[in-house]
Amino acid sequence: MIFIVVAALAAMLWVLRKRYLVVTVRGYSMRPSYVPGEKVLVRRTAAAKVRRGQTVVFETPGRTGEGAVAQAAPPPPGSFVVDVGLLIKRAVATGGDRVDFPVPGAGPVVPEGHLAVRGDNVDESFDSRDFGYVPPERVVGVVVRRLGAR
Repeated sequence: MIFIVVAALAAMLWVLRKRYLVVTVRGYSMRPSYVPGEKVLVRRTAAAKVRRGQTVVFETPGRTGEGAVAQAAPPPPGSFVVDVGLLIKRAVATGGDRVDFPVPGAGPVVPEGHLAVRGDNVDESFDSRDFGYVPPERVVGVVVRRLGAR
């Protein structure tokens, strides 16, 4: 009987680790919604399922030249806590939507499957105005809840 309970708990933990991860907020771009050091629970999801207004976590876009940001590897499916190489922003537009700000190397309409993102603290945010639209393969998931005190 104990073996069955332990096996069931292990299976449940495995499923949770594949479906969710915990991310620590770094920086001030999402203030006042999220503050540095705050942990959030992220449900892994495809870019096509992200809706405008949701807080999305995605891999840091690679850049070249001065001020380059290291290109992130995708978070391993078995990891539960992942911070390095991820950004957290608000999805402000999805495929087919128009944006009201300049996007480098792109037009004002978000390509299908892509996301336009911005930080809630617009003046301190590194977002789609800097690196363009987020391609679907870089989307990790959406924030579903805060973990712990702010």
